[in-house]
Amino acid sequence: MTVDADPDVLPGAHLPWKPDDHEPDKSKLFLRLFLQNERRLYAYIVTLLPNRADADDVLQEASLVMWDKFDEHTPPDDFAAWGCRIAYFKVLDFYKKCQRSRVKFSQAMLERVAETAIEQAGVLQLDARRDALAGCIEKLSARDRELLARRFTAGATTQSTSEQVGRSVDAVYKALARVRQALFECVQRALARENQP
Repeated sequence: MTVDADPDVLPGAHLPWKPDDHEPDKSKLFLRLFLQNERRLYAYIVTLLPNRADADDVLQEASLVMWDKFDEHTPPDDFAAWGCRIAYFKVLDFYKKCQRSRVKFSQAMLERVAETAIEQAGVLQLDARRDALAGCIEKLSARDRELLARRFTAGATTQSTSEQVGRSVDAVYKALARVRQALFECVQRALARENQP
């Protein structure tokens, strides 16, 4: 289950602090990473806390912890996963404080829901990559698209492809490497645009 962030809430609206002028490098890097991942973090929290007001509060608390723990010299490899882990513990804190709630979830159930949310986030990322790749393939020249289609037909080899297109095996290898690199760069640009706040 995925939940989009509230469209009326501006990116960064959950930040409960003002970046510190004394730490410009930390502020810039943290803010960039936080804003790129804020919607994913919020969607993750909402899967564990369906009440949006509670989710907003937990995201603010989690963002404070992230800011405190963030080291600009060794930033986390996967900011979203790191942030989700911090948010998970903040959700647990929330449930402990909120004993008045009529619905009480066991920690084991919360852990399973949290794992499922992370797994689905990975699937969503794959879907985004697949969509970006399809768009990038459409932008290739007709000749490059034909080369890819021939090479990745079931049972095709680089040798058989070179014979079909009338080019040497070495030329086909080089052309495929160039096309792969162009597709990789195109997909990275498309995903970066999608993640921009």
